[in-house]
Amino acid sequence: MKEKDKNLMAENQSPVSGFADTFFSKLKEQSFTIILMVGVIWYQGVMMEERVAYWQKLYEEQKTYIQQTAKEDKEVLLERIKYLEDQRDKYADDAIQELKTNKTIN
Repeated sequence: MKEKDKNLMAENQSPVSGFADTFFSKLKEQSFTIILMVGVIWYQGVMMEERVAYWQKLYEEQKTYIQQTAKEDKEVLLERIKYLEDQRDKYADDAIQELKTNKTIN
């Protein structure tokens, strides 16, 4: 009698219900694997975020360093230009003074 009841129950199930039962039974069998895969994907996401944050920080530090170095180099070059212009002006003034003194002597 029990076998007849099982056959009747199996015949009375709709295809969707049979599919759902099969799906959920397979889901139960694979639940550990699914949970493990979700955990691995989450971990990879966290690691990727950390790597992106690290490289972003490194990029910002490098950008700041380049800007600071460029600013310092510009200041050094402007000082050098000022020094060379002063030397040029001094040489020109000395040359003019020498010409004036030579004219007055002659």
